[in-house]
Parts: sequence; structure tokens; C-alpha cells
Amino acid sequence: MKKFLATVIALSAITAAFTGCSGNNNSSNNSSSAAESGNTSEAVTSGAAGTSEPSVTEARTAADLGMAASTCIDWGDLAQVEDEEVINSMLGIDTSLCDEYYVATAMMSVHLNEVIVLKPSAGNEPAVQAALDEHFAYIKDGAAFYPAQEKSAAGAVQGKTDDGFYYIIVHEIGSEIADVMTAYQPGEEVPHLEVPQEELPGDNGVVVVPTEEQGAVDNGTTGETANGTTADSANSAE
Repeated sequence: MKKFLATVIALSAITAAFTGCSGNNNSSNNSSSAAESGNTSEAVTSGAAGTSEPSVTEARTAADLGMAASTCIDWGDLAQVEDEEVINSMLGIDTSLCDEYYVATAMMSVHLNEVIVLKPSAGNEPAVQAALDEHFAYIKDGAAFYPAQEKSAAGAVQGKTDDGFYYIIVHEIGSEIADVMTAYQPGEEVPHLEVPQEELPGDNGVVVVPTEEQGAVDNGTTGETANGTTADSANSAE
């Protein structure tokens, strides 16, 4: 009987031992699987982050720059010129030397305003630069006859952007317009510039009132006319 009980106890101990080992193995396997799963997830996340690229600024075009220059102020009668023959004859610029171009000019002869943006094709940079230099020299010395033209010529600027666009801006605030244009990136809002307004005669608060007598002008305060009498007395005298 004692031998039987000892055998039973021994078998129970062996069974318990196997059960414990099995539990430990399962726990170890589960832990290993969880760790591997975590590492895989981290690798995927890391890989996804590693393959993401920073956003690249969209390449600008001559039309982008021309639009920025043409809309940052109210040019009035400025209009884009797309006919290559007209551009060539008007500006002396061969558009076949350019990959891109934008040209806008004033439609009224009293104005001298222009926006010219060119992107020379490879190898044609010197020829395009020479043509622009000649046109700019003409704008600065020879093109202006009227006061408005002289102001535009005085403010005209010429330059080149970092991304290879050659430009001429003919306007009294040409340098400010060029700053807006060269800084512009596609999709951005174009800032609006204020153009100084010329003070016209009579803007000093004097009210000009015509009377029946030639030269009689009421200054709006005393009623005195240009000949030293009052408007009322001048009318009474008649």
C-alpha cells in the first residue's frame, strides 16, 4: 500500500512538472512572438518614415512670374503680347532663343510700361542678355517723351532670378514690382502694392467755381474772384 501511494505521488509530481514546462514554453513563445511582432511593426514604421520625402517647391514658369508682376499693381492698359513676330519686332528679342517667355506692354502710346520675363534655352543666355541690354538702354535713354513715360523709364529695372529668368520691369516703382515677382512661388497670394498718386493742380482744397464772367473763380471761402471782386458783386454788375 505504501509502495502504491508513493507511485501515485511520483506520477503526480512528474505530470505537474511537464505541465509547468509546457506553460513556460508557451509563455516564452508568446513573448518571443510579441517581441518579433513589435520589432516588425517598428521596422515598418521606420521604413515608412524613411521613405517619405520632403515636399519640393513647384518649379516656376515665365508665366508665373509675369502674372505676379502684372497683378501686384493696377497697371491700367497693360496687356500680354503672345505673337512672336510682334515681340521680335517691338522689343528686338528673338523668342526662338527662349524656352519660355512672358511679355506684356502698355496699349496706349502715352505709357511706357512693360513686363518682360524670358527663360533662355541652354547656350543662348549671352544672346538673350545682349538683346535685353539693348532694349533696356533704349528704355532708359530714348524711349520716353511724355511725363508719364519719363517716370516709368526712371523706375525701370533689369535683372535675373536665381532660377534663370531674365527680366525687365518698366514702371515708376519697378524695383518694388521686381521684388514681388522674384519672391513669388506658385500657389501663393500675390501682395498688392500701392502706386504713389500724383498730386494734381487744385488738390490743395481750393474749390473752382465757374461764373458768368471769364476768369471769375470762387475760392470757396470768401467768394472772392480772380479779379479781386466777389462772385455776387460781379454778377450784380452785369
